[in-house]
Amino acid sequence: MNSLQDIFISYGRVDSKHFAEHLNQRLLALGYTVWFDVDSIPQGVDYQKQIKDGIAKADNFVFIISPHATNSSYCRKEIEHAVALNKRLVPIMHVEEISQEIWQTRHPKGSDQDWADYCRLGQHSCFTHMHAEIEKINWNQVNFSDPANFESSLQALNELFQQDQPYVHQHTELLIQALDWERNQKQNQYLLIGEECQQAEAWLGKRFKDRQPPCIPTNLHCEFITDSIKNTHNLMTQVFLCHAEPDRHLAEQVQYTLMRAGITTWTHHHDIEFGSDFQAAMTQGMEEADNAVFLISPHSLASTYCQQELNHALALNKRIIPILAREVDPQQIPKPLQPLQYIDLTDNLIPANYQQDESDLLRIVKRDAAYYNEHKVLLTKALKWERQQRNPCILLRGYELQHAQAWLKLAQQYPNHGPIPLQHEFITISERQPPGISLDVFVSYSRTDADFARKLNDGLQRQGKRTWFDQESIASGADFQQEIYRGIETSDHFLFILSPSSVNSPYCADEVEYAARLNKSIVTINYRAVAPADLHPDLAKVQWIDFQVNGTDFATSFQELIRTLDQDPEHLGCHTSLLMQAITWDKKKRRESLLLWGDELLDAEQWLIKAAGKHPQPTALQGNYVAASRRASTRRQRRLIGSLLTLLVLAVAGGGVALVQSKIAANQTNIAQQKQQEAEIIAQSLTTDNLLLSNLNIEALVNGISTARQVQNQQDNIQPDKALRAAASLRQIVYSIKEKNRLDAHIGSVWGVSHSPDGTLLASGGKDH
Repeated sequence: MNSLQDIFISYGRVDSKHFAEHLNQRLLALGYTVWFDVDSIPQGVDYQKQIKDGIAKADNFVFIISPHATNSSYCRKEIEHAVALNKRLVPIMHVEEISQEIWQTRHPKGSDQDWADYCRLGQHSCFTHMHAEIEKINWNQVNFSDPANFESSLQALNELFQQDQPYVHQHTELLIQALDWERNQKQNQYLLIGEECQQAEAWLGKRFKDRQPPCIPTNLHCEFITDSIKNTHNLMTQVFLCHAEPDRHLAEQVQYTLMRAGITTWTHHHDIEFGSDFQAAMTQGMEEADNAVFLISPHSLASTYCQQELNHALALNKRIIPILAREVDPQQIPKPLQPLQYIDLTDNLIPANYQQDESDLLRIVKRDAAYYNEHKVLLTKALKWERQQRNPCILLRGYELQHAQAWLKLAQQYPNHGPIPLQHEFITISERQPPGISLDVFVSYSRTDADFARKLNDGLQRQGKRTWFDQESIASGADFQQEIYRGIETSDHFLFILSPSSVNSPYCADEVEYAARLNKSIVTINYRAVAPADLHPDLAKVQWIDFQVNGTDFATSFQELIRTLDQDPEHLGCHTSLLMQAITWDKKKRRESLLLWGDELLDAEQWLIKAAGKHPQPTALQGNYVAASRRASTRRQRRLIGSLLTLLVLAVAGGGVALVQSKIAANQTNIAQQKQQEAEIIAQSLTTDNLLLSNLNIEALVNGISTARQVQNQQDNIQPDKALRAAASLRQIVYSIKEKNRLDAHIGSVWGVSHSPDGTLLASGGKDH
């Protein structure tokens, strides 16, 4: 945007050339950039094209009023081009009319009759042929007709330029981008993305409540910005505009009313590509819209297509907004529409009448917009799920599912626009999924490549891959950045679409860096040629799969991608699962209750051992998580043994009482005697040399704990002295044992063992190589 100018100066050479040159110099001195033909048009170029380009790239169109300027066909063309682009027009008075003396100096051979004819044609005055758009603007504060007032008029002009300058400048920036989009056949790759799109949407929504705006968006502005918004929302829209072809002019008027308010629209003459299936495209357009605006006219009531669109909207429980475009017999209006209040365009006699209708339409579309948007999103997902033979990869997960469940409860308040049975079933089946399912692929891309990304995402889902794709995976109201990070965390692969836009995008770079920090499996596909120097270091070291637009067969490259994604799924699945647990543990202040125990811990330790030499490698957080789990497990084991010793001491005391009572009782049964003998055998086993000191290893500890449990179960029958000896023996085992853990990975002798600096990994070598 370096070629943009602050000011374009239009003037009549005969009357105002010297004044225009002086004004140009003063404006330059004030720091403005100025398009002035004397300085700005190089030799040997299309003069008219340069002028049009200069007007488009200037924030303000300054017209120096003089008789020559208002009577010049060239100046009129400049004004009309500025008006067509909705530029801020700044007329400044220089010469109201010329005298006969001045005329005579320019026409030395002219007669009095020539002068009379000149005046009769009005060419001596600036007012006779002044352009209507210039004529209606107040220029009293910027009047340079009196040279003595030059400085005060210049100050007033400067203040005018500063007023609403950011808004006017953004008008120019967006116009240049929109014109570039139009010149390139309105391809999606030229649309706005990210923060630029958000800023443009905010600009389009700005209103000047108490005063006239300095300039207004053109229809091209509106189309460019709303198409950019549409592209960021998976091509879904807020309004499907249903009309017959003879009503196209009225339909376009309604469409631009909606787009001027930043509302995305679908029409068959704008959104159906040549060569596409007309009926299928219209069906999809209706499904992917929040509302159906139906233009009622004799033509639409007789149209088979319009009737099909209306029936489809009713079947999907869409909100229908009827607009009476032309007079019709009320009895001919379809029955489902008859109870609805419609907007009547047939009684509009003055512009204010249409403005009221416009206000009513916008109010209806914006009312409960969040509800109808969610209705559309869930509907399109449910239909996609059904059309792909109920592909489980499309089911809802996480925040998406929670959002859908909340919406389902809210839908009870909208009996006429509630969920269809398929939406109910889709949400119910999603609820039945087992928790904690990881995803296969996170798709990272630039929105300029959204068409290709959508195609790729659909193909992956059809191949049974669970994908994270922002246009489908982020529910409205969710924290966008947190959902992206969560998507990367829960996916086995990080898939990056290479293009000049993506490798230079700060948003994509942030995603790459987060995936790299998590040691994710990074897969790159080359969609548009990029300079190697522009690649992020973590992308540069990955061999890409070639999907370039020209000369590459999509199906062949796609199969190569699937083969890449299918490599070592068990390792990748364990990496993702353990990473998710470790991240949760870390985020929740490393609570002990979130650590691994038992078989889960053993499996994690075995995975860390097997991960040596594999890609991707475990992260430091995963290693710390497993190490903390092992330490906690050891502490728990020791606490358990301590508890058993306590129980054993209590068993001694209880056994003593039981023994005294048993000696006093004369009728002790043979069963009690048998239990006492069993208890004594158990207690004796704790004192055997074989258990105690011959092999102070894990087996001794396990056997000791097992025997202690048996002593506890026989506490009513054990003799006190043997119970004491058993407790002492168990205590000696606990405090004397040397072996804490065991690695049974080698067959034969171990020659060497080394541990990593952070203490999370062991590397050993032995006779078995």
